[in-house]
Amino acid sequence: MSLLTTKGVYGLMAIIEISKGDRTNPVSLKDISLVTNISKNYLEQLLNNLRKNGIVSSIKGIKGGYYLSKALDEITLFDIFNSLENEFNLVSTELRDSPYGAFFDEYDKKLKELFTQPLSSIKIDSEQAGKYLNYVI
Repeated sequence: MSLLTTKGVYGLMAIIEISKGDRTNPVSLKDISLVTNISKNYLEQLLNNLRKNGIVSSIKGIKGGYYLSKALDEITLFDIFNSLENEFNLVSTELRDSPYGAFFDEYDKKLKELFTQPLSSIKIDSEQAGKYLNYVI
């Protein structure tokens, strides 16, 4: 995997939507799909990976849906991207075995440090941004 793919970005978008619900009021797959404009089939694949990694949980049934398994303060960007990408690095493994491997290793560490920011800070930022954005159609 090199850096950020749509898989990780879509997973992050889904998590932000899921964070609007909770165990007693889970967010349905349909609602996540409508807001994010991501197909339900693709979302289901992403959410299954996130569920296997303990980031989200689900409730089946008519009033079912998804909710976060942990608080937003306990989930990082790295958790999401690493769960979905399987390997979260700047470059693929083949290039890391090249003479530039030490360089890539150093920047992989910096990238991972950057992505240890908790999701709670992102949610606050997006809420703040909503106050200042003005949509004109």
